[in-house]
Amino acid sequence: MVDDVASGDAAASAGFKVADRIQNTLIGQAITAAQVEKHVADAQRIGFNAITVPGCWVGFARELLRRNGSAGIVLGAILDFPYGSATTAERVAGAAALVAAGVAEIDATVHIGLALSGRRTEFSADLVAVVEAARPVPVKFMLELPLLTAPQRDFVVDAAVAAGAAFVKNASRGAVGIADVAQISYLRKRVPDSVGVKASGGIRTLRQVHELLDAGADLIGTSAGVAIVTGTRTAGDSLDAY
Repeated sequence: MVDDVASGDAAASAGFKVADRIQNTLIGQAITAAQVEKHVADAQRIGFNAITVPGCWVGFARELLRRNGSAGIVLGAILDFPYGSATTAERVAGAAALVAAGVAEIDATVHIGLALSGRRTEFSADLVAVVEAARPVPVKFMLELPLLTAPQRDFVVDAAVAAGAAFVKNASRGAVGIADVAQISYLRKRVPDSVGVKASGGIRTLRQVHELLDAGADLIGTSAGVAIVTGTRTAGDSLDAY
């Protein structure tokens, strides 16, 4: 029993060491104010790099962070999640609204269907429009690499960099594909050092986090951040969404 406790303490200690590389994400269809409060409190307790909340809760989360003096925790939101199927005009308006609400970062989906259809000019123009609408807030693009062929992957990554992305991401969520070492290594080699790499999609364990960081990820996006860091699971953990 003592050995089990010691093992659990060691795991939690290892988890806290990478907490500042984790962006803990709260997403879902019926997110409540109480869930947002807990999300913010968890970040303050654990020391996550950032929290991500639905757009409608940005103002509330920002006030909670301000009230509790958590200036070091970045506040982000997701644009056009999960499918990236809104018009560019809608996406531009959404990005501008998130900036006005006070986000520090935006994680944006992409019109991956345009890339799959060979409509590269439209795809690239949309990325540029989103980045411009978000300025000066940095944009991280979720590039849905598991859905693409090798030439398509090269194109979308290069288009994101050319558009001014601050970060590139392998996927939006676990339903698209689980983040793996090959994807992250590819992204790190493909983009310049000035562009960050964020791993996301089905990241549930501390071992995954370490493997992805070793492969070149600068940040980890997950909705299971608390479970990963503390080594515990609760009924409220979301393990497969992001």
